[in-house]
Amino acid sequence: MFKKTIILLITINSLFATGAWMMNGRVHPELKWKTIESEHFNIHYHQGIEDIAKRGASIAEQVRPILMKQVDLDTLPRIDIVFTAEDEIMNGFAMPSNHTVIWVDQNEVAVWTEDEKWLRTVLAHELQHIVFFNVTKSWLPRGMDMLFSGTPGWVVEGLAEYFTERWRPHRYDLSHKAHVLRGTVHKIKDPHNDGFSKTLYWADRFGDSSIVKILNDRNKVGLFFFENAFEKHTGISLKQFQEDWRRHMNTYFYGYRAQKEALEEVGSVYKFPVKKAWGFDYFSDSLKIAFVGQNKKGQGDISLMLTVRDTASENKARLKALKDAKKKEEKPKTIKPIWTTSELDFGRIHSFIDVAPNDSSIAYAKFRFGKNQSLLWDIWTVNLETKKKTRLTSSARASFPQWHPNGKTILFVAHKASISNLFTINSVGDSLIQITHFQEDVQIITPAWSPDGHKIAYAQSGVDGNVDIHILDLKTNEERVITNNPEVDYLPLWHPDGSKISYTSHLGSTPNLHTIDLVNNATIRNTDVGEAVWGRSWSVDKSAITALTLGDVDSVRVVDISPERKVEEITLQTREHYSSWRTKTPDHPLVNIDPYQSVSLSKPKKYGFHRHVKLLQAMIFPDGKSFSSLGVWTDATGRHTLAGTFYTDYDTSATMIQYQNAEHALFRGFWGFNYYQNINYTWRPYDKSRTGLFEVFDGWSFWGKIPFNFGRNLSSSHTLNYGLQFLNRSAMIPVDFEDDTNVFSDNGLPEPESGKEGTMYFRYMWSNKRPHRDNLLLPKNGFGLSVSYYNISEKLWGDFTYNRFSADLYKNVGLGPFALYGRFKSEALTGDNYPSQEFVGITKDANFYLMGGTLPWKENMNLRGWDDNRLGNRAFMGTVEFRSPGIKLNLAQALIFQLSDLSFALISDFGNAWQSGETQEDILVTAGYELRATLRLMKMPLFVIGFGQAQTIDAWKNEVSPSSYFRLTLINPF
Repeated sequence: MFKKTIILLITINSLFATGAWMMNGRVHPELKWKTIESEHFNIHYHQGIEDIAKRGASIAEQVRPILMKQVDLDTLPRIDIVFTAEDEIMNGFAMPSNHTVIWVDQNEVAVWTEDEKWLRTVLAHELQHIVFFNVTKSWLPRGMDMLFSGTPGWVVEGLAEYFTERWRPHRYDLSHKAHVLRGTVHKIKDPHNDGFSKTLYWADRFGDSSIVKILNDRNKVGLFFFENAFEKHTGISLKQFQEDWRRHMNTYFYGYRAQKEALEEVGSVYKFPVKKAWGFDYFSDSLKIAFVGQNKKGQGDISLMLTVRDTASENKARLKALKDAKKKEEKPKTIKPIWTTSELDFGRIHSFIDVAPNDSSIAYAKFRFGKNQSLLWDIWTVNLETKKKTRLTSSARASFPQWHPNGKTILFVAHKASISNLFTINSVGDSLIQITHFQEDVQIITPAWSPDGHKIAYAQSGVDGNVDIHILDLKTNEERVITNNPEVDYLPLWHPDGSKISYTSHLGSTPNLHTIDLVNNATIRNTDVGEAVWGRSWSVDKSAITALTLGDVDSVRVVDISPERKVEEITLQTREHYSSWRTKTPDHPLVNIDPYQSVSLSKPKKYGFHRHVKLLQAMIFPDGKSFSSLGVWTDATGRHTLAGTFYTDYDTSATMIQYQNAEHALFRGFWGFNYYQNINYTWRPYDKSRTGLFEVFDGWSFWGKIPFNFGRNLSSSHTLNYGLQFLNRSAMIPVDFEDDTNVFSDNGLPEPESGKEGTMYFRYMWSNKRPHRDNLLLPKNGFGLSVSYYNISEKLWGDFTYNRFSADLYKNVGLGPFALYGRFKSEALTGDNYPSQEFVGITKDANFYLMGGTLPWKENMNLRGWDDNRLGNRAFMGTVEFRSPGIKLNLAQALIFQLSDLSFALISDFGNAWQSGETQEDILVTAGYELRATLRLMKMPLFVIGFGQAQTIDAWKNEVSPSSYFRLTLINPF
């Protein structure tokens, strides 16, 4: 049974890791897919991005021979490349099945890619992954070779970055600086991050030839094991290499920092009055600040916040301090500013916001589900008096809102098919005007109005990829380029008189502040810090520029810098031994890649998924007692997936076939079918028997799923599931504790029945819970609603006829460090011909909850402190809990398991069950207390274990000693 479960999980997970839909859970049936073919590639794309697809084909053909030469690969199968603009997601992924999926239509990535275009960067990166999969493959089935090679994730990502990119501030110089200062270089979690520097260091120290030898190394049985090959061809262990790398990074970055200005040298350093800040804007006075960030520990989303200085409380505290000082005849203590913070909106809020000139509202961009359920940015405003939020744009892929100095219109950037333009709109969402009319691969970021409102300064990435600052004169429609550095120049800030612009530049590989005189074009460097500063706003009195700093300690430390300050950049004095890794390039670099170079392409034709079916994964697990195998096939777009599993212990066998369609949508959702033979089972505790109740469901299941979101909050999601099943259910009779037979006691549960069922079902679920670190163990927000209806009918197929209804509702409420949790669940059963185990009622059987909530099988209605059964065809149960925060204690540890997070809860359960039409018994109500601990597997919560005492209210009144229990605890049902 254990092997069957593992195989089942692997197969199901494979189905959910194939297409672009895995990032947003949407199918996008509005997309019409086409295919063009080049010499070595099939390019698949949808309407609106054909030009991008053609440029991608040209890039792919140019980089292919170089990528192969870099690792000494002789042959490479034909590769499928999928381009999509269905969502505003900056990502791409490649699969061992020789296909890659890439999101195009990007704008803000210009800061990240520096002088390259996103298409060139991401496509070469993903194709290198495919080259890696091919150079390291062995005779093992696809998927198993990677599983058994032991290749660290940082190697896979680092090689792709080393061979196709160059080291840049946002890739990942800035991140390394922060980790070095925190002392956490060796704890970097993102394999893209440390993978890049490790591979640069690896290539610089041992040469590209060592990479080639390692990737092509095979042991005596023809298998690739990375760690063994690494030590064989470098002479040191992988562990020693990583320690050497850690020391190397620390030495370089501390040496770099020691030769640069400290923040305290460039201006006045202070902290904002919130926990984390990624964006801000001042009001016209000094008493209010708008923030984008987080003000709660463990918060998983981002807040738009208004922070107001509480001068009344400050004055009160100051008077008290004076009074106390007078009594003690000493100097009064200094009263720090007191700020109150309120949340205006939440979700994924863009870091660039703008307060209206009259301080009445804030313009901001928010990530949301828009037209066709696409994930994208739109412009919003929030009225600070009424707190009303208004969406101004509709699925515009818009960001960087800026109020006009007259306060009547808002400037913003919107893009389509990787072409960005400037627009204006009024404060109620009318009068949309397009300002620029670019028709080629251009990106625009960080626009800013001139003080008189007649000009706009903005950073633009042209066709060549270089990001410079431009000024557009709205009266003459003339455009002027004021910077021309190979590095990124952005974040223009007009001086109050309009004669100068201060801006942030990556010149010298570190973001620093610069100022240009628009009259004589003279440029001065204002700072030369070693970490980073980003000029974001003028101070309230317009005397200095407030700059964000590197979040090495926190993200709320800022510095006010005079734009008149002038400093000369210091020439670094670093030994080449410690710095050469940064500029190491491959022996065969990707240079002179021209996306507009002509390449032979076929005429576009309608995409046919059946022509591009690929083996995604295959695994076999033979041993002396059993044989297991699985295979997963997908089309190039990952929208059609077929999986098959077979298991045998040489006496019995099990089979599963699954198909999922994410292209030809029914009701704009997913659909598919499953076939099960001796592998689809459920289990639940039953009548306190030793084995519980196992049921196997063999047959066919046809299903559909429709996820949707109304576009206001990402955390409020709805899902409708529906299906048709023809299953033969076989119940395995549980063994009773008392007499070790199949005979149950007189007041026990009915003996389970087997038979065929034809089922039609519908399930609706609404989950509205903001992401937070505490959600796993102590959620303090959110609610959920689940409603289901199952119709089982002999007329459809099978032996039974009945209906089952269920409704489940829960809510979490934060009470300071504590939480209040409430739940109510009801069930109803109609019809007389149903399997006996399908009863509804309150039973003595507890449940088996995974991770405090996941329950892949039927839940028993069970009240803590009541050990009996009450059955019927109508039932409900509920609970109310007052939960304490957990104490972070490591109570016990064994290998990869830890018992930790000790907490306490006051509990009360209630419920009842009855037969419709008959007199109901009194509602059961229990109460008690529970001590909880979390069993973790490799630091991830596996079970929440509860030990408590509970009994009925009457028993407490009669001072009866409560019964004790030990069970797995539910945190939230879904």
